[in-house]
Amino acid sequence: MFHTLTLTGPAVDKTLPLILAVVLAFAGFLVLRRSPKLAVSVWICVLAFVPIWLGVNVGFNGNYYLPPATAAGLLVIAALIPLPRMRLSWLDGLLVLVVVAAICSLYTGSASIAMSALFSIVTYYVIAYLIGRFAPMRVDARWLHGAIAIVFTGVAVLAIIEGLTHWNPFVEIHASNAMYTIWGSIQERGGVPRAEGAFGHSIALGSSLALAIPLTLAAPFRLWVRAGMVLLMLVGTVYTFSRIGMVCALLGLVLSILFMRDAITKKARITLVAAMLAVSAVVFPLVTAVFDDAGSEASDSANYRGDLVSLIGTMNPIGVASSAEKNSAGNLYFGDFRSIDSQLILTGLTNGTIVLIGILVALAGGIILLVRRKASPATIALVAQIPAFATVALITQYSIFVWFVAGLAATTQLIPLSTAGVMLNTRAVEHPRHTRSDARPPVRSAA
Repeated sequence: MFHTLTLTGPAVDKTLPLILAVVLAFAGFLVLRRSPKLAVSVWICVLAFVPIWLGVNVGFNGNYYLPPATAAGLLVIAALIPLPRMRLSWLDGLLVLVVVAAICSLYTGSASIAMSALFSIVTYYVIAYLIGRFAPMRVDARWLHGAIAIVFTGVAVLAIIEGLTHWNPFVEIHASNAMYTIWGSIQERGGVPRAEGAFGHSIALGSSLALAIPLTLAAPFRLWVRAGMVLLMLVGTVYTFSRIGMVCALLGLVLSILFMRDAITKKARITLVAAMLAVSAVVFPLVTAVFDDAGSEASDSANYRGDLVSLIGTMNPIGVASSAEKNSAGNLYFGDFRSIDSQLILTGLTNGTIVLIGILVALAGGIILLVRRKASPATIALVAQIPAFATVALITQYSIFVWFVAGLAATTQLIPLSTAGVMLNTRAVEHPRHTRSDARPPVRSAA
């Protein structure tokens, strides 16, 4: 009647690490639960300093991949709950549209391709968006800007060191998976190694540093501190030798100077412009020399991106494009192209034209807020990334960071920065029991 359960050697090898992971996750949750600031800080550090290839395979057959920042993000979301009553944002509707379209694509085309796309959306987009959406409700948004500024200043310093020494400590952390095979090598341009940090790709590093610049300028630090941080980030993008990273970094700085009036005084704007011109003058010879040595590499890359426009005609209203196919190794391709170096085109190919239109409308809304001087620092950061969205794909931690900032923009556009993060404490302040009985009535003017 009774059977004895016997675990074989391989079963034990798989079960013990799983049990250990569950115990560590629960312990981490108990620690992070006590401090929302610690929870958010840990997640930002994981995002910036843990390579994408140190995640885990999940699913019955291990067919799906969970990045480190996503795994940590699940704990952070649990630690940030409960939340105050949320006001809905139109960006929330956009995220719902992306997810619904991905679910519908399961029934309109290849189920395996659609399932992979859906899992990627949840792990790279949804989790990051929710962290950005929830964090400003539990911690002050200005403190959050400061945390991002500190962490990405560290990222910039490591990028500069890597650019000077041509040594990347992160690629020496090996992993026996496909992610390390794809992202665990260093690119070169003109024979010069490009800085990649923990981001697995020079474009991902450069674009992430650019994304952090407007948030750094909104941090609650002295002017000279913020200016120094931004200076390091600008130099860090130079050592990636990523044209789009440098363009977006300068664009983010310029837009912040022009439209972030509450956080940047007139004196600060003059200082930042002078610093930008000085950095440009110093690094221009280095950048020019590297791109000259690269020969036609940069122009060929630009022409390749231009050829991607031919894929627009294969897009479907919802779901994966008709040009999609998987090879024997399970890699997804579209037509004759082995990579899609445009997130906007890639969105249309994987999610459909309806989602693509939704994304374009959202970006247009951000531009309108910017012109009307109502854009929060996170919204400014996203608008400055539009050239990157058009010319590069969201890869590695860059994709997670973008959707985190989107969630941050959704909340900070609804909640003033002075009140974000303290919503949970307002009830105690407003409750009649906490009203001082000796408070005097206001003095009325004789007039």
